[in-house]
Amino acid sequence: MSSATESVRGRARFEVEVAGRSRQVEVTPAEDGRLAVTWVDPVTAIHVTRVADVTRLASGALSLVLGDSGHASHEITGHETAPGALLLGFDGRRVQVRVADQRRRKSAAAAPVEGEAPVTAPMPGKVVRVLAAIGDTVEEGQGLAVVEAMKMENEVPSPAAGIVSDVRVTDGDSVDAGAVLLVVRTDAEGDD
Repeated sequence: MSSATESVRGRARFEVEVAGRSRQVEVTPAEDGRLAVTWVDPVTAIHVTRVADVTRLASGALSLVLGDSGHASHEITGHETAPGALLLGFDGRRVQVRVADQRRRKSAAAAPVEGEAPVTAPMPGKVVRVLAAIGDTVEEGQGLAVVEAMKMENEVPSPAAGIVSDVRVTDGDSVDAGAVLLVVRTDAEGDD
């Protein structure tokens, strides 16, 4: 069984929306190789922390064992239906989830309308696949790279429509949060 912290080097913060309720969630590697997940309970306003052991199964699903639930394993499957939107399967139930990484939200808000838009890693991890090459025409929201972090594959979308002007990573590279993976030229004069 491999440690979940192999893909997580530091703290990651997300805004997670489930069933119309939004929560700030923080994921931190615990000392024993598990992950600590913290959020504020919307009813009591108390910080709640759960420690989880996460393992990727041969099927590609994740096995989640929560520290306070004994040794019961919960199988989680999922796929991205749109940038930041996930359809998760949890013990046979399907749940729609929206996730926004705070770094991604800040960089998206700062993305230029014209010029060069960097495509950055949402969190520390390993580049599994680069999905675009220099010169490719891409649409806003189109997946340009896949980064594995916290044992989940995250497709990194283009922040704008344009032409890929630079690819700075290759499959297998380890990246830090905020590292530039690719650059998309968004102005009309991109074909110099």
